[in-house]
Amino acid sequence: MKEVYLTSVFGHSQRPRITVLATAISLLVPLSSAAQTPDSQSVAENPVSASSASAPAQQSQYPEQNREKSKLETTIGSIKLRFYGTVLLNVSISDSTQVGQDVPLWPIPGGSTIAFPDGSTRPAGHVHDTIFTARQSVFGFNFGPSEPLENTWVPSVVLEFDFFGTRPADALQPQGRVFNQPRLRKAYFQLERGGWRLLAGQDDMIISPLDPISLSHVGVPLGATAGDLWARLPQVRAELTHSFGETTTLFQVGVLRPLFADPRLGDLPAVGTSIDSTFSGFGERASAPFYQARFAVSHPMAGSTGTFGVGGHFGSEAVGANRDVHSWALAIDGSIPIVSRVIFRGEGFVGSNLVPFQGGILQGVVATPSNAPFTQIHPLGAAGGWAELTLRATQDDKNIFYLGVGSDNPRNHQLLPGTNRSKNAFAWASYFRKLTNDVTVAFEWSNWQFVTKNFVAGRPGPKGPTGRGNVINIALAYQF
Repeated sequence: MKEVYLTSVFGHSQRPRITVLATAISLLVPLSSAAQTPDSQSVAENPVSASSASAPAQQSQYPEQNREKSKLETTIGSIKLRFYGTVLLNVSISDSTQVGQDVPLWPIPGGSTIAFPDGSTRPAGHVHDTIFTARQSVFGFNFGPSEPLENTWVPSVVLEFDFFGTRPADALQPQGRVFNQPRLRKAYFQLERGGWRLLAGQDDMIISPLDPISLSHVGVPLGATAGDLWARLPQVRAELTHSFGETTTLFQVGVLRPLFADPRLGDLPAVGTSIDSTFSGFGERASAPFYQARFAVSHPMAGSTGTFGVGGHFGSEAVGANRDVHSWALAIDGSIPIVSRVIFRGEGFVGSNLVPFQGGILQGVVATPSNAPFTQIHPLGAAGGWAELTLRATQDDKNIFYLGVGSDNPRNHQLLPGTNRSKNAFAWASYFRKLTNDVTVAFEWSNWQFVTKNFVAGRPGPKGPTGRGNVINIALAYQF
């Protein structure tokens, strides 16, 4: 078990002022609605949408169906269409400046300063941010046959979007912080027959299928860069589900787009264009896709179902005409009911060059000197993970508590100047209260601990500047 770096919250930072906002938002499209039996386990495991990657089998032809909700659907000819989503307002207050701001990733080290228009400055650890945002709202569509035939391959489609995309630049209407463009999250079709499932399109990657439960981090999962590996990538994959009595197994294998976008190498798309890059990326130029596979076992436990999975990843990044830097990971994941109303969930990983999945605190390779051509370049190893306890406090499942920790730990002895993030750890606690069957209010507190390295003669030395911060988020969500 990895060591998690946590220190006292109140010994290092000022308690943030808490702003309380209560706003009710409703959105309903007048399609045909059919009632459905609630699934309390689904409520506890994902408040936004059910993920097909984390379940051993699909119980519905809708791959992303949020099963605890009444279905908002209609039949058009031979096609059944479902519309789903979450209208979400987040209000967050922090006692330090956070990288990511409305989706905190890590606090800016205390040695940094924030400049104000009058020329004054203040340490980053003493600047309080207050954020109101609705851009993490999600909506999506499912398409499938209205009357699927038996003993045939059954097709279905998922299209899912949020508003976490880019902001337009407009000098005449300088409100770009609230004019967000839609962003494609998922777009895939699948074929199912018996225990087989074939999928093509953009979806969550195969390994590390779980995320911490949070309404503060929907555009980006809670724990990204701090122990939670994640990515949504174009892919082709096959899955086989098989049952042995009460035990179910799931085997997944696929090839995915080899996308790195490493900030250290400048492997980023051209700004302001509709193409990926002016020169292609170093992953694509390695001439091989990402390879991933996962095996999971599920079994009834404590009145629910426990699942344990192990997955692997391998890919290559072209850093020279005849030189590749490999990317690999071994990951485990689990969702284990401890007693009937308490669930343990978590993931762990070890690997190298994990920047495609925001591992290594968004560091994949280390290189010197500061600019290309580099005389030294090699992959950065990392290990980490997260763990979460879910407590369904009441019989009606309208009161749910979450408590967890996470950490990402790059291999410090491999760091070089220009790549100095040494550790990123966080802890969080949240309370979800269902006001109605469709409206949820969530209160979340998170504490972030960020560590950097100083260098002596080009080698890692003593601990460098650190960042510590607390974030309080209030979320109001209408789910349909």
